[in-house]
Amino acid sequence: MSAPQQQPYQPTGPFSAIPPVAAPRPPSDARLPRLFAAMMGVFAGLLVLLATFLPQSTYEQLSEGKAVTKLAETGWTRTFDIEPSTEEKEFYDKTHVARYGIPLSAAALTLFAGAAVGFAAYRRSSTSIAATTSRTLLVAGGAGTAIGVWMLGMDISASLSFGQDTGRFVSRYGTGSGFWILLAGGLVALLTIGLAIVANRREPAPSRQAPYPVAYPPYAPGVPQQQYPQQQQPQPYEPPSPPTPPAGSALQQQDILRPSPDNPPRPDNM
Repeated sequence: MSAPQQQPYQPTGPFSAIPPVAAPRPPSDARLPRLFAAMMGVFAGLLVLLATFLPQSTYEQLSEGKAVTKLAETGWTRTFDIEPSTEEKEFYDKTHVARYGIPLSAAALTLFAGAAVGFAAYRRSSTSIAATTSRTLLVAGGAGTAIGVWMLGMDISASLSFGQDTGRFVSRYGTGSGFWILLAGGLVALLTIGLAIVANRREPAPSRQAPYPVAYPPYAPGVPQQQYPQQQQPQPYEPPSPPTPPAGSALQQQDILRPSPDNPPRPDNM
C-alpha cells in the first residue's frame, strides 16, 4: 500500500495573493571575454601558420597562348609548376621571396603564448599578473598579425599591377589560397584584440546575502490589514482582606482585647 502523496501547501486568504519569490539570478561571469579571447587567439594563430605554407601569390607567363612559366610564392619560398629553363633557374637561385612567414609565425607564437596563459589564469582576477600577461600577449600578437597581413596585402596589390599583355607574351599575377586564409586570420586577430581589451573589466563584487531568508510580507499589497483589539495589562494580585466577625462574638472580643501594633501595652499594666 503506497503512502499518500503530500500536496504542496497553498496559502489562503490574504496570503494567497502574495507572489512567490523568484530565485536570484546568478551574476554574469565577467571572465568569459577572457576565455573567448584565448580561444580566438588560438584560432587566429592556427590560420596564420597554415597560411604561411600555402601559396599567397601566383605568377604565370604565356607565350603565344602556351604557358612557359608558372610559379607560386609562399611565406617561405617559391614553388614551380613548370620547370624553368637553365637561365631562369640561375636567376631564381640568386633571389628569394619576401619571407613574411618569419614575422607572421612570431605573431602566431605570441598568440599561442597569450592563450596558454589566459587558459591557466581563467579563474583568477582580471588584475592578477597572469591575466595582465595574457592580455598583453594577446594584444601584441593580434596587432602583429594584423600589421603583417596588411603589409602582405599591400605587396600583393602592387604585384597585381605588373600584369602585361603584348599580344605575344602575357604575364599574369594573382592571389593564392594562402592569402585569403591569412586575411581571415587577420580578422580573427582583430577580434582577439577586442575581446582581450573587454576582458580588462573588473569583476563585480559579490553581493552580500542576508543570513536569513527574506520573510513574506503579512499582507499582499492593496489588502487592508486587520485591526485587533488591544489587550489590557494585567493588574497586580492583591490578597482579599479577612471577613469581619459578627458583633458580640468571641472573635470580636478577642480583637478588642488584643493590643494593636500601633499601641503596644505598657509594662505597668501587665
